[in-house]
Amino acid sequence: MVGLERKPDHQNSHDLVPCRGCFWCASAAACCQFARKQNKAKRNGRYRRCAIALKEERKGGKKPEQMSLISGQVGLGNRRNVCFRKPADRWFVCIVALGMLVGDCNTTPVRRPSTVTNESITTVDKRWHRALEAPGTRTDPDPDRLLHPSSAIPNDPYTGSPPPLPTLANGHLGFTVFEDAIYLAGLYNGAGGLSHRARVPNMATVRVNDGVGCYADAANPPTHCNVTLDPIRGLFRVSYTSTDGSYRMTHLLYPHALYRRLVVNQLHIERLAPDTGDITIPLVPPTPFTSEDIHFERIRTRAPLGCDHSSSSSSTRCGTIIYQSCGATVEVENATYQSEVRPVCVLWNHVPEQLQLREDEPMASYRFLMAVDGRLDVAWKELTAALAQTDGELLRAHTSPWRSFWARFDILIAGSEPLQRTVRAAIFYLVSCLPFEESFTRSPGPFWGLSPTGLGRGGGRTGLDDYEGHSFWDTEVWMFPVLNLIDPWYGQLLIAYRRKMLPTALDLAVEAGYRGARFPWESGFTGVEVTQPCCPEVAQYQHHITGDVSFALRQHLATTHDLEWLRVRGGCEMIQLMAEFWASRVTFNYTGTEQYDIAAVMGPDEDHENVTNNAYTNTIAGYALYFGDFASCICGDDVSARNWSAIARRIKLPYDRERDFHPQYEGYTIGTRIKQADAILLGYPLLYPGMNRSTLRNDLNIYEQVTRSTGPAMTWAMHAINHLDTQNMPSAARDFNRSYQPYVRGSFHVWHELQQPAEGGARNFLTGAGGFLQALLFGYGGIRVHLDRLEIRGLSPDELPPAGFTDLTVRGVRYLGALVTIAQGSTRSEVTVTHLERRALTIEFGDGQAVVDIVPNRAYNLTQRTASIRAKSYPYQECDIPTDLLDVS
Repeated sequence: MVGLERKPDHQNSHDLVPCRGCFWCASAAACCQFARKQNKAKRNGRYRRCAIALKEERKGGKKPEQMSLISGQVGLGNRRNVCFRKPADRWFVCIVALGMLVGDCNTTPVRRPSTVTNESITTVDKRWHRALEAPGTRTDPDPDRLLHPSSAIPNDPYTGSPPPLPTLANGHLGFTVFEDAIYLAGLYNGAGGLSHRARVPNMATVRVNDGVGCYADAANPPTHCNVTLDPIRGLFRVSYTSTDGSYRMTHLLYPHALYRRLVVNQLHIERLAPDTGDITIPLVPPTPFTSEDIHFERIRTRAPLGCDHSSSSSSTRCGTIIYQSCGATVEVENATYQSEVRPVCVLWNHVPEQLQLREDEPMASYRFLMAVDGRLDVAWKELTAALAQTDGELLRAHTSPWRSFWARFDILIAGSEPLQRTVRAAIFYLVSCLPFEESFTRSPGPFWGLSPTGLGRGGGRTGLDDYEGHSFWDTEVWMFPVLNLIDPWYGQLLIAYRRKMLPTALDLAVEAGYRGARFPWESGFTGVEVTQPCCPEVAQYQHHITGDVSFALRQHLATTHDLEWLRVRGGCEMIQLMAEFWASRVTFNYTGTEQYDIAAVMGPDEDHENVTNNAYTNTIAGYALYFGDFASCICGDDVSARNWSAIARRIKLPYDRERDFHPQYEGYTIGTRIKQADAILLGYPLLYPGMNRSTLRNDLNIYEQVTRSTGPAMTWAMHAINHLDTQNMPSAARDFNRSYQPYVRGSFHVWHELQQPAEGGARNFLTGAGGFLQALLFGYGGIRVHLDRLEIRGLSPDELPPAGFTDLTVRGVRYLGALVTIAQGSTRSEVTVTHLERRALTIEFGDGQAVVDIVPNRAYNLTQRTASIRAKSYPYQECDIPTDLLDVS
């Protein structure tokens, strides 16, 4: 037992309190054992009821989990709660069955204010956190909001193999549950196109060696275990009852949301039957501490931490042996921009060969922690801070930011529980890859972009299927629009990564013979081109990435009007340098059209390379040029000699007047097959202002017939949004369902790049999740973001049912500091604005009504009309919104 972090016997556990006015024993045996031991049962009547229950259990009657031992009519098959008065014990003793909530168990609800008109959202969040952390409080979450109950882990119906387990992250580190790798933000190994996330051995992989139970890849999983992903609290949970019924074990696993260097395992063992003697639970041997990506020093043992006698649970921290090893990656990504390999330090406490519940103990708890960072002192500080807390304190510090997040933002679906679970999973997987602002502000750390498969994947041992942790256009086009609406903090982080890579982007432009800044197709640690050796053509031709980055900056400005970011924190410089790149990238056609051409490109459709005048590329380039002039005007920079807007107006946009559609590139022939959405993106997300509805309809009809049916999920999400804009509800519904149903697998709703039943490809494919969420926010939610307004189109009652649900509520969209809630459905279509922060907003409708100031908490009817929400005063001084029109002559 040396080095084992063991929790003390809960000698006060018998002092039970009601939960929601009704007390439930975890089992008849547990109740009776406590009652007998404390000799108080006869006085309060518990002993008699427990004895009856135990007698029925032994006679083969109802299982104790099905019986109410004190009051109430609902049995433990639905809910089973055991409440202890000690707040520190709540983490393991309030359990909701069937894979639902493992929550704080108390009776006083805490509600986030529904409106705030005279204080900031930040202030409300701080109060919310304090309320959540206070002992004796509980918030939400409705059991219907919880995800992924599973009696063990059922096998994939297509392949017969176990389904994918979830990937967990916290913005600093990430991992896939029970796999042997942890990945760290900014930690890469390998040169050039072989750069990938460096694998840190996952010493936090703790599994019970149960043979055929929850932790095994069993073809016929048992019914005595429950495996759950709880996105509301940001954790993975296993609840396991031994086959002989002698004990129950609850295992919580999570990357800590506040202490981002930590991975936490908390295990609680509870005796269910008396007179069962010592109980031992064998563990799977730990992950070998080796890595092909990192040269580690010899493992050292740090002295056991001393006891804190000021705490009632001081013995939990006695004799905790800490292991430590530091090392460095093997190879730099690029010697010009990275002078030395990257350091990393790993700390973890001892994990034994087995867990034990001694004969005289009703229950016992264990805690295993792992800390990872590039700096030893930072990792040690967070580890020791965690060890100084009780289990309850440590868990609440993690769940508080997650609960606050869900209290502020959510997408609610009525009429389809499977869709609701898919939505929550997509939000959780996406948001978890970025740090909460509270945590990052408390302890800043590296943030190195957002990869298609998130922070918890991207190592070199996956056949390079997981995109190696690189940032692509996926970040700016598929994930940024969602994250930026959820919280502009996320937008700032993503922009800051590109800003960090700007010096390299300047050199990349010069190397290619251009001016300004050119971002690489794939970017890792240094910002050089790190596309795999297999695919040089995508790096050579997919220059639209530089327009995509500019477009993301435009959206961030549109939702924040943050002029200080433009003027002081480098926003104008980035925008101007990208505009200058495109000004040098175009070529004027003197002998033919007298327009600007962009040759030698590849659009989003990667099946066609080295084309001229790709519709998407030309449009995004024009936008970048217009935006360069607009931002320069705001910043007071005279760039009139650059002629950026004049160039943009003369860029050729391929258009076939006879057939009223946009050829994907110059020379495109109708019927030519393509990989994925390309020209149709001129509708949404680009919102090209010169687009007629008939043209968009024809673009959709022409390209949908020739797009690969096995293409990526985002294609169908974009088709769905654009079909909604053309009032083609059946096609929108069909493509919306195509955007997620074939790509989401297993009980944990894990996104895959390839459709079922295909194997391989990227896992935890957040790019697909981002496109899917856009279909909800910008499609069925009706949202459109413009530089000077937020538009919300009201849907008719018949637009949602074809997609398989009846009502949609988007709660907590951030716009100019306010929170916007949108309800679309069978009985109402309305928008409500709350949390106005110092900035007055107005609302107007396209039906001739006057512009009025927004009244907080008032529901504005959207039925068959579109609302425009704006800042009451124009924010851009004398600078006009760009026209964004290209040359179609």
